[in-house]
Amino acid sequence: GQEVFGLLPGLCVYATLWLREHNRVCDLLKRDHPTWSDEQLFQTARLILIGETIKIVVEDYVQHLSGYYLSLKFDPELLFGSQFQYRNRIAVEFNQLYHWHGLMPDSFIIQGQEYSYKQFLYNTSMLTDYGVEALVESFSKQVAGRIGGGQTINANVLHVAIGVIKESRQLRLQPFNEYRKRFGMKPYKSFQELTGEEEKAAELEELYGDIDALEFYPGLLLEKPQPNGIFGESMVEIGAPFSLKGLFGNPICSPEYWKPSTFGGVTGFEIVKTASLEKLVCLNVKKCPYVAFHVPDAAEHGSPRPGGSSTEL
Repeated sequence: GQEVFGLLPGLCVYATLWLREHNRVCDLLKRDHPTWSDEQLFQTARLILIGETIKIVVEDYVQHLSGYYLSLKFDPELLFGSQFQYRNRIAVEFNQLYHWHGLMPDSFIIQGQEYSYKQFLYNTSMLTDYGVEALVESFSKQVAGRIGGGQTINANVLHVAIGVIKESRQLRLQPFNEYRKRFGMKPYKSFQELTGEEEKAAELEELYGDIDALEFYPGLLLEKPQPNGIFGESMVEIGAPFSLKGLFGNPICSPEYWKPSTFGGVTGFEIVKTASLEKLVCLNVKKCPYVAFHVPDAAEHGSPRPGGSSTEL
């Protein structure tokens, strides 16, 4: 297989969960359609899993990261009758923006055992040693890093951010303030206004000379975080439209596809409509662990919540 799936134990966990979910869905389809061939079962299950993925990303993942108080809803029918392009396309700005390695902690705690990056990366035996349930619960309970404000990227993954900046220069992307204006935000007038403090602002002043010269990706990472948030304003206001349009723009969300027959009937359609992160995990393990994109509160887990904002992963 692709070696990237062995890069992090978390990727192995997701690959295992989705494989189990695919087999679970195939069994349900086989029950409803005993005459279907393996290929028809496979292709229909694939469409169902795509739908599940979008549902989970919108209502669990994007909902949490956005910090929005309003509830996001995955309902493709909301766009029917409006002008909307259904296509699989990712803008280069979204590809740049979506390098969130600052979320990675400095070490990884699995059932009380601390692992360094050297011990964690390409550790494919961790999945078999601990099992899916233990890894899911350990990941869910560990506080993630913060993106906004800078100085949050571990040295082991700093080269990724450097690569993003180099690529943006090759692509000749517009400066950060130009993107703020394009997405309906006021451009910053000073580096201090951007960072909310003086030390990093002075360093940026020395590097760039003028706030209007600040590059796109550094601006996103160095912008002061929103209250109780892990991102600055620009990351949310620029990233959310790209993300949601990309998700709702999948062809299965179009009027031609969004109907029971695409998903093998009412049963498959209902699987998509009711999908959640918790169901994905708990329907495919023996014992349902704590699973969420936020660490547990004391009330729901019986222990003090680690320090950090309510929007940390």
